[in-house]
This record gives sequence, C-alpha cells and structure tokens, in this order.
Amino acid sequence: MSRRKFLKTAILTGCTALVTGIPLATYVILPSLKQEPGNWIDFGSVEDLEPDNFNMLSYEFMVKDGWITLPQRGFVWAKAEAKQQIKIFSSTCSHLACNVIWQKETREFVCPCHSGRFDAQGQPIAGPPSRPLTVLEHKVADGNLMVFMKV
Repeated sequence: MSRRKFLKTAILTGCTALVTGIPLATYVILPSLKQEPGNWIDFGSVEDLEPDNFNMLSYEFMVKDGWITLPQRGFVWAKAEAKQQIKIFSSTCSHLACNVIWQKETREFVCPCHSGRFDAQGQPIAGPPSRPLTVLEHKVADGNLMVFMKV
C-alpha cells in the first residue's frame, strides 16, 4: 500500500468516525448527565403535624435517570412550631448519607451507621458528622405543606 493511499484511507476513516461518533456519543452519554432540578412534594395538611415534635413524613415520586424512570422514596423530618413556623430537615446524615432517626426521649437525631448525633436544630453534637443536617426549602400552599426535593 502506498503512503498516499494509506493517508487518504486514514483521513477518510477518521472523518467518518468523527462525523458519526459525536452524535452517537451525545445520544448515549448526554441523557445520563442531565439532572432534573427537583420537585415540589405535597405532604398533606399542615394541621396533621403534631406540634412541637418532629414528624416523619414519607414521600415517593418518579425520577428519570438517563433512559429509565424509577421511583424515588424516602422521608423528611418536619416540626410545626408556634406562629405557623415549620422546620423541615432531610433524613440523610451529613457524614455518609445514612437515614437519621428522631429520638423523642433524648431530643436528638441519631444516625445508626456510625453513632452520629444531631441536636433539635440539626447541628452535629457527637460522632463523625461535621456538617449539620440539610434544611429543606418548603412552603405552605392552600393549607398543604410543600417541600422542594432535589433528585
């Protein structure tokens, strides 16, 4: 094979690969990189919240992950305080993403994975967590508690 024929074949093969490869890679890779911004989840009437205690509120919504739509399940901790103020904490520990549980007797959130503990304001007080629990954005619409959940 001559040098000229080899270069011509290599350039044509490279151009063909580039022209077909970019759209193909975009089609295959791009959907997995897209993230939905989040959803407002309706947790029902604010009147159903037990006052001055954390309430476990569970949720489930559908999430598109690449090409598949899957259910996203979990729970949050909500506390209704005086004057219609509500605190909403994520149930995910800031250390390694285990679910924290509210202990009414000790008035602490406890992470069962590594014995992390958080106070009623979500601040770490013991164990390996160094960051507080995430406070979630929320609003009350038509008497219902709406919480913004990121996917």
